[in-house]
Amino acid sequence: MMNGLRRFCNLFFMASAILLPAACDDSEGFSSSPEYRLTFSADTVSLDTLFTTVTSATAYFMVYNNTSAGIRADVRLAGGDSSPFRLNVDGEGGSYMSGLEIEPGDSLFCFVTANLPDSGNPELFSVRDSVAFILESGVVQFVRLDACGRNARFLHGMRILTDTVFTSDYPYIIYDSLWVAGGATLGLLPGTELYFHKGAGLVVEGTLIAEGTLEHPVLMRGDRIDRLFSNLPYDLLSEQWEGVRLRSGSFGNSFTFCDIHGGEFGIRADSSREDRLKFSMVSSTVHNVAGNGIETTGARISVANSQLTNAGGHCVSITGGYAEFNFCTIASFPLWWLGESAVSLNNISDGVTWPLFDAGFRNCIITGRQGEAITGVLTDSIEGYPSGSVDRFSVSNSLVMTSDTLNPRFRNVVFERAGDERAGAANFRDRTVADTYRSVFMLDSLSLARGISDTVSVQFWQEDLNGVPRPARGADAGCFQFEPY
Repeated sequence: MMNGLRRFCNLFFMASAILLPAACDDSEGFSSSPEYRLTFSADTVSLDTLFTTVTSATAYFMVYNNTSAGIRADVRLAGGDSSPFRLNVDGEGGSYMSGLEIEPGDSLFCFVTANLPDSGNPELFSVRDSVAFILESGVVQFVRLDACGRNARFLHGMRILTDTVFTSDYPYIIYDSLWVAGGATLGLLPGTELYFHKGAGLVVEGTLIAEGTLEHPVLMRGDRIDRLFSNLPYDLLSEQWEGVRLRSGSFGNSFTFCDIHGGEFGIRADSSREDRLKFSMVSSTVHNVAGNGIETTGARISVANSQLTNAGGHCVSITGGYAEFNFCTIASFPLWWLGESAVSLNNISDGVTWPLFDAGFRNCIITGRQGEAITGVLTDSIEGYPSGSVDRFSVSNSLVMTSDTLNPRFRNVVFERAGDERAGAANFRDRTVADTYRSVFMLDSLSLARGISDTVSVQFWQEDLNGVPRPARGADAGCFQFEPY
C-alpha cells in the first residue's frame, strides 16, 4: 500500500516538474534576440497636402513579423503628445502603446491621421515625424511620417452684404455656401482659390467678378484634397460641391481664367431679362460636373475661348434668351456614365415658353458620346412673337457630331458621325481615363477641327486657352490650337 502511494507521489511531482515551467513562462515563443526584426509595407507614409486644423483622411501601413519567433515592441510617436500625427495600432490609439505582441508570421495595421496647426503664414509648409518600434531586444525601427500643410480661411454660411474682394494669399474653405447679397459685388483676384464643402456652393444675388489670369486662374472646386484610391484624387470626381448659382436679379457677372470643376453642376443662371448681360466667360473651364455645365433660362450670356466638358447632363443647356459661343470646346465624355448631348437648345421648359432669340456657335467643337451633339425642343412659334423669331440658332466654322447635315442653320461646318475612326474622343490628344481619370482636350494631329476657323474671330481671340498664338489664317476650332507633341 505504502509503495503504491509513494509511486503515485513520485509520478505526480515528476509531471509537475515538467508542466509548471510551460504554464508559468509567458515569454516562450517570443524572442529578445536582436536578430529578429519587423518589416513594414512602407518606410515612409506621406499624407496629401492638408488644410490646417482639419483632420486628414486616414492613411495606414502594415507591420509584419516574418520571423520564426514572436516579437514584443513598444510603439511611440517620436514627437510624443505634441506631434500633429496620431496613431491607432491594433485598435489602440494615441502617441504611445506598450507591450505590443506580434506572433510569428502575423501582421497588423498601423493607422495614421494628422491635424496640422496654423503656421501663421500663407506659405506651404511641411511636417515630419516618425513612428518608433522599440523591440524587446533594444532594437529600434522607424517608419517616417510626412505631411504638407496650408493655412486657410474658413467661412461658415457667410453672406457678402457689401462690396468685397477675396485675394490669393490664403485659400477659402466654404461651409454652408457663400452668398453674395443683392447690390453687393464679390471680386475674386487672380489666384483666388475657393474650396467648397460637400453641399455648399456659391449663390449670387448681386454680382460676381472673377478675374484670373493665365498664370494665376481663379479656382472653384470641392474641399476634399485626399484620395478615394491611390490613383484617384477626389478632385477628379464630380458632386464634390454644389456649383455657382446666379439668381434672377444678378447681372453683369464675369468669369475670366476660371477653373470650375467637380460640382453637382457648373454655372446655373436663373431666368432673367434678356436685355442685360447675365454673365460673360472668357478663357475658362467648366469640367466634370454631375449635371449641366452651363445652364441658363431666359438669359443673355457670352462665352469665348473656354472648355466646357464632361458634364453628366449637358455641357451647355440653353432655354430661351441669347447665347454666344466662340472658340469653345464643348465635349461630353463624362467618366461614369453615357451622358447627354453636348448642347441642348430649348424654348420650352416645364410647359413654359421662353423665346430663343439667338444662340450662336462659332469656331467651336461640339461632340461627345451621343450620336447627336446638339439636341433640344424648339417650337417655331410662340404667341406674341413674330414667326421664326423664337427658335433662332446658328453654327458656323465648327466641328459638329450630327447626322443633320442639311440643316440650313449650319454654315461652313465639318460634320462627324459617332463611330467614325476620327470622330468624338479621337479629336483629342490623350484620353487615358482608365489610368488617370483625367481628360485632355488638346487637339490630336488628325483632328477634323484643325484649320477650319474664320479669320475675323481670330483678331479678337489671338491666343488659345493655354496662351498659344493662333495663326491669322487657318486657326483650329475649339479652345486649344494644335501643338506638335
